[in-house]
Amino acid sequence: MTVVMVPVSHDQLAGLREKPLDGPVTGFAVTAALCDTFGLTDADDEEADRTALLLAGLRSLMSYGRRIAVVVEASPVDDGDPLGEVTVPGVSWKDVSAFFADAGEAAPAAAAASRAVAGLGLEAAWDTDEAQALMAEHDLLWYGPEEVDALVRA
Repeated sequence: MTVVMVPVSHDQLAGLREKPLDGPVTGFAVTAALCDTFGLTDADDEEADRTALLLAGLRSLMSYGRRIAVVVEASPVDDGDPLGEVTVPGVSWKDVSAFFADAGEAAPAAAAASRAVAGLGLEAAWDTDEAQALMAEHDLLWYGPEEVDALVRA
């Protein structure tokens, strides 16, 4: 099993306890290709996890306008994507060990980044000044699954 960061929308997160995300579902994991792309070694395991999380957050921002990612243990299909993009068969609430989302004060920076990355591919979006500023200045906050109600009401 591998830790996979799955970008989700606010509505998907809110409904995940009742309705699993049917697959295949795209996520991001620490893969050999991701480590190669970012010059990470086996000793850089925390930075590799953070990079996969930032990529999942950016994909969520691009797709849904907000950075939210659920963390699951899964057996992903890895096609060697240089940014660690993988697929999992689906995601159910029982698979979620945590999730990450922006704090409220990140909203202006997230909105600016969302506008800047509109229509771009993930690699190009990663390189925008706005996305880099968002990722540098606003850490994604960790939440336990039991905290989902507080976030979905926000």
